[in-house]
Amino acid sequence: MSRAARLGFVLVCVALVGAASTLATARIHRLQLPPPPPLPTATAVDETEWSVRPAQRVLAAGDVRLRVYNRGEDDHDLVLVDSDGLTHKVDLAPGETQTIRARLAPGTHRLYCSLFAGTPESHEAKGMWADIRAVRDPARAPIETLTRRISRAW
Repeated sequence: MSRAARLGFVLVCVALVGAASTLATARIHRLQLPPPPPLPTATAVDETEWSVRPAQRVLAAGDVRLRVYNRGEDDHDLVLVDSDGLTHKVDLAPGETQTIRARLAPGTHRLYCSLFAGTPESHEAKGMWADIRAVRDPARAPIETLTRRISRAW
């Protein structure tokens, strides 16, 4: 290969590298992660014979709403004890729907059917219970911190 051919080859390679670098898009690097999505504050709870199934097992601590459906053939109820020790209870005929509103502190809370409590025929003993967990919502943490700071300043 002649000297002129080598020089031409080198110039073509340099031109191709230059063209490729101008066509390449700049990479974007995140300096921060996006905020986490907010935790739910409401969930549906299905009751059937011998089961309690919440659609969400983790909720944001604070005010929550449970929409309870009796999908069974028998009467049932649903009991939840909130963070203040208050008992929330709804009685449901087959096919009926009711709502429980409560305030939950971070921690685990039990949902259960209290029919025939204390007997071998207790619905809870037959498996009609579920635990839900209330956690501090990381998406709301900056707002809660700011609210506490403002309230202390007053």
